[in-house]
Amino acid sequence: MELLKELYTINSKSGKEDKIKKFILSYISNIPLHIETDETGNLFITKGNAQLYPCVVAHLDEVHELSTRIIIEIPPIVCAVNEVGERVGVGADDKNGIWIALKLLEQCENIKVALFVEEEKDGDKAGCRGSKACDLSWFDDVGYVLECDRKGGDDFVVQAKDIPLCSFDFIPVELLRKYNYWPIKGGSTDVAALKR
Repeated sequence: MELLKELYTINSKSGKEDKIKKFILSYISNIPLHIETDETGNLFITKGNAQLYPCVVAHLDEVHELSTRIIIEIPPIVCAVNEVGERVGVGADDKNGIWIALKLLEQCENIKVALFVEEEKDGDKAGCRGSKACDLSWFDDVGYVLECDRKGGDDFVVQAKDIPLCSFDFIPVELLRKYNYWPIKGGSTDVAALKR
C-alpha cells in the first residue's frame, strides 16, 4: 500500500510525465530488466526470456492539475487533500495500473510492461497518443495484453466502444464470478488503441 500511496503523490498531468517516469525507473533499478523508450516517451520493459510473454500496460498521465497532495487513509478509502484541506484527485486512473505493473515486474519471472504517455484526452487533443504512436512490433512475442484502467472495481472490459478486445474463450468466467466481476463494454483506452 505504501508504494501505491507514493504513486498517488506524484503529479503526472498529461504531457508532463517525467517525474513519474523517473520514480518508476528508480523503483525498478534493482530488477534485471531490459528497458526501452521511444520518441513519444513511452516505456517498454521486458523481464525474463520467453517465447511468449504476458503483457500489462498502463498509462503514466492523469487529468488533474498540478497540486501538493497529502494522502489520507481511512480504510478502505485512500484519498488526498491539498495544503488547505480540499480534496484533490490522485490520478488513480491509472496509478492503480502502474502499481499493478510494478508489482508484477517484482513477482513474475517473464513479463512485458508498456507504460504509455498521454492517454488522457487533454482539451481538444485526442487521447491515447502514446499507444497510437508506438511500434507494434514490440508486441510480436506477446500472448495477451491486459490493462487495469477502469473506474470502479467490479467489471472486466471485453469490448471498448465498437472494438472487441478478446474472444469469449479468453474470458475467465469462473475467476470473474469468484471475485464478483462482470464482463462489460467500456470506453476507449490504450488496449483499444493497440487493437485498433
